[in-house]
Amino acid sequence: MISRIKEHNALNGIKFSIAEFVIVAGLISPFALYYFQHAQVLFALVSVGITLNCLTVAGFGLRQWLDHEPEIGWKRLLDKQERDRINHTHPHLLRDTTIITVTALAPYILLVLATLDLLISRKNRKSF
Repeated sequence: MISRIKEHNALNGIKFSIAEFVIVAGLISPFALYYFQHAQVLFALVSVGITLNCLTVAGFGLRQWLDHEPEIGWKRLLDKQERDRINHTHPHLLRDTTIITVTALAPYILLVLATLDLLISRKNRKSF
């Protein structure tokens, strides 16, 4: 998984990936505090998990940036020849992107399912 994350950072641009994941962590972390203050432990833990996941990816990016690792960057991905070269040299890229996306979205799916369960259980309690 680490190699997939580092490859993602290098292809999209290391600084871009750092900013992307720090912003998401910054947006989600207040929800964790809110949920803990309102005793919504499940939602708080999901928020903490997403925040930690984002900070981990940003941390790998920071390490890559400090080590001056090579990167392609999203601007170069706009060039068709560059995209063709990347597709040729990284034939597994779509699969890896899917894996990263699914694992990143798992907490959101859990949150949606927990919310639906909460709403359904409240509705069933009121009908008795």
